Amino acid sequence: MEKDTSISEAFQAVMAANGDIPPKQQQVLAASLELFAQQGFDSTTTKQIAEKAGVAEGTVYRRYKNKDELLAGVLAPFMTQVLPSLIKEFAQKVVARPYLTRHEMISAIVEDRLAFIKENGAILRVLIREISVRNDLRSQFITNMAPLLQDNLFPVLDRLKASGELVDWPDSRIAQFMIGMMFTESVRAVLLPEDVTHAAPVIIEFIEKGLAPK
Repeated sequence: MEKDTSISEAFQAVMAANGDIPPKQQQVLAASLELFAQQGFDSTTTKQIAEKAGVAEGTVYRRYKNKDELLAGVLAPFMTQVLPSLIKEFAQKVVARPYLTRHEMISAIVEDRLAFIKENGAILRVLIREISVRNDLRSQFITNMAPLLQDNLFPVLDRLKASGELVDWPDSRIAQFMIGMMFTESVRAVLLPEDVTHAAPVIIEFIEKGLAPK
């Protein structure tokens, strides 16, 4: 299977494509993301960010007054550009396949997303923490995610429901069930030092039984 674009790669691509963000600011934001992921927000200093970015510490403060503003500068493009881009890639590569059974669909989605969680665990830790405490980020995430689900996942669910492979629930309810399981596993991966891909068989079986037609 083709390797997913990592969160870091997608972030750098968005920064490079954004003509409103000067090169030094791009370096500062990329360094901030990497250090926040590696050692945590509280343990990262602006001096470390400046050194990582290859700029003077005064350059950091020229645009951002403190670390909170830096974090906001990192998260803003995540919600509006980076995550939607990654979700669209996932939808085109995995969701839109011509699945014949719910097992095929669930297995492909779960295995792909667990591999993504494993690859991007450090950065996801930062995002999950912020999304869990900030209503504005949750709202942006849902707003950007909903159209992609409707355009890509819902037609697959409708087809499988029509063939008797899925329980006849609203598409939004089925999506909520599946996404909820994957989000729970993301949180577990943040809290426990274990290989999340080992959980794939259990998650697949649980979701498959839960979505089986009556």
